[in-house]
Amino acid sequence: MRKPLIGTLIVAVFCYLFTILYKPRHTNSSDPFSYELTMAIYLLALMPPLYFTIRMLKLLPNFKYKSNWSFFKEIAFAFILFLILGVWNYFFGFVMENTEGRWNIYTFLDSVRSTLILGTLPYLLFTIQNSRYLFAGRYETKPDEDDRQKKKSESVHINSKLKKGDISFDPESFLYAESNGNYVAFYFLIGNHIEKEMVRNSIGDIEKQLSETPYLMRTHRAFIVNLKKVNQKKGNSSGYRLKLVGADAELPVSRQHVAMYDKIEQDL
Repeated sequence: MRKPLIGTLIVAVFCYLFTILYKPRHTNSSDPFSYELTMAIYLLALMPPLYFTIRMLKLLPNFKYKSNWSFFKEIAFAFILFLILGVWNYFFGFVMENTEGRWNIYTFLDSVRSTLILGTLPYLLFTIQNSRYLFAGRYETKPDEDDRQKKKSESVHINSKLKKGDISFDPESFLYAESNGNYVAFYFLIGNHIEKEMVRNSIGDIEKQLSETPYLMRTHRAFIVNLKKVNQKKGNSSGYRLKLVGADAELPVSRQHVAMYDKIEQDL
């Protein structure tokens, strides 16, 4: 899901090699092509819908945030993905094969079933590889009082120019801050939702207050970003565009901040 294009290529190559080496039942060549070329055409035709289906499913609220991922969602994602591809394979068969006697429920179900079984094999390898993340939360111990006090002491405090406008927050929940006129908008990822708080102050003063937390970096004249939350970076030495965990917006890193960004990223 994190890299749909690479995932699509891996699934396609795996399935092609599997069909060539194992030759599952009910698979055959399509005139005038050889068996190997027939399977290659099927897999090439499968790659675009596979890629775009992954991208589409990533937009759904149930699959969007990895913070609330579960084993059920892992299975559901695979089932939905390969169910859609099974339907695609059935209809693509009308292009590749003799259509006589193909329009029936048995052929349809067989196409869907075969795709579910075959596609789940490479998907299962990723599931096994990443299972340590999936079940990590079960083995975490509850923090004792010293841990809670330490966490509390590490909270970041921001002064506002308005009375009772100060805020304190856990830097691990902070996504980014954006200058908005005489105010700075702070965005936090709380559970599965983004929450926003406004502080009357300048972005420059906020930057000074956050200077002791190096990974909360000013990347642009209007933005301060938690670099620990970056999960995608695009661009070059002229500037970057960042995607953060749980956030849809792309945030800029201006040219003059690229070198500092690269240094902090390397340290992290």
